[in-house]
Amino acid sequence: MVLIAGLIVTHIVTIVVFSEHRAASLTRTEEQHIAQHIASIADIVLRVPNEWRDRVVRLTDDHAFRIYTTSSGSEADYRGKDVRFGALNDLLAGQIRAAINEPISVDIRDVGPRDEWKGLDAVRGWLQSRLGRLIYGHDLDQAILVSIPLSQSKRLNFSTVMPLANAPGWEQALAMTGSFVVAVLFLSLWAIRRLSAPLKRFASGATTFAHNIYAPALPETGPSEVREAARAFNEMQRQVRRLVENRAHMLAAISHDLRTPLTTVRLRAENVTDPELRSKMLAALNEMDTMLSSTLAFAREGSANEETCTADVGSLLEAICEDMSEAGHEVTCAVDGQILAPCRPVALKRALTNLVDNSVKYGGKADVGMKLSGRSVEITIADKGPGIPEAEMERIFLPFYRLETSRSRNTGGTGLGMAIAQMIIDLHGGSIDLNNRAGGGLCVRVRLPQQV
Repeated sequence: MVLIAGLIVTHIVTIVVFSEHRAASLTRTEEQHIAQHIASIADIVLRVPNEWRDRVVRLTDDHAFRIYTTSSGSEADYRGKDVRFGALNDLLAGQIRAAINEPISVDIRDVGPRDEWKGLDAVRGWLQSRLGRLIYGHDLDQAILVSIPLSQSKRLNFSTVMPLANAPGWEQALAMTGSFVVAVLFLSLWAIRRLSAPLKRFASGATTFAHNIYAPALPETGPSEVREAARAFNEMQRQVRRLVENRAHMLAAISHDLRTPLTTVRLRAENVTDPELRSKMLAALNEMDTMLSSTLAFAREGSANEETCTADVGSLLEAICEDMSEAGHEVTCAVDGQILAPCRPVALKRALTNLVDNSVKYGGKADVGMKLSGRSVEITIADKGPGIPEAEMERIFLPFYRLETSRSRNTGGTGLGMAIAQMIIDLHGGSIDLNNRAGGGLCVRVRLPQQV
């Protein structure tokens, strides 16, 4: 829009300036032609004897260039010199030597509709003259009246019309401006698309990286600023990936190193003769082993490099519910037909399993449903449990966070199930919302994009 607006303004100014210069140049040429014609006839009339002058005047007079004689004083209206048209006065004065020492009178008047504009100030007259040029396609013609003294009692008069320079009409100006605008518009769109393509790739790469830290690096192409930004983004991606991998390796190493003493302690606990003490020791060791496994799974989930593919999420959810039902839990599943969506099947199954398992453990049962909602896949998991206090809704997704008042430690768990589920759903570009049901219980709503 800036380019087009600037082009239109510049083009209009150029047309006005060009028209003014062209009109002035052609007007000077026409004035020279008229001055030469008047001078040649006046020279003949002044040179012939007095008795031949009337005959010469009659022979040279025609409808386009009137020539006639009048007595002095009858053309008094033409004796004032108009400074706006001094060029014609100067040309005539330089080419004609009058018989007596009286000035040559020149009067130039507009011909046509502009006669009614007389008496207006110079600014309005100039504006209306240019408006008339746009309307009529040319400047209005002007009548030229020239009076040359032949003697004290007689003057030689010339009357003609001087057509001023044609100027481009509004049709031509509009066509020229329109053609330039169309050309610049297409060139601008081509240039803008060429400049914005690297920015679109940059935005797409940033969105992909938010869902997958192993996304391909951005191509470092385009303008210098975009290349520099892409280079910095790729470096940031490498550092984030290295940080996540280092965290996973560190936790894996800690888990591995702790399992050796845990195994040693478990073997020694087996040799404890007191059955009650042995049972407590083994339970504590199993809890520690479960915490280590959950922590390692949480750390590895952020660095998992599972490929994204299009899968039947409905079938995946039905398989999870079927496994839960076979394990003796009360689970119902309602899937609205076959629903395909891009996902990482193994990771998504782990996230949905954690959510359904939580509903079964802490809510007694799980009512699972799936449907399409716009461009998203919506999964709901509802239970009949005590729900979650509103103040704890956000904190429930923190790693190792447990609700002591509503979640019993006897049911097991390390406080990582919801954190792992949220991480996986976030990597898929989805969201998790928790809401307490009006009749009691918790409703977990998961939304996944149906398209990448």
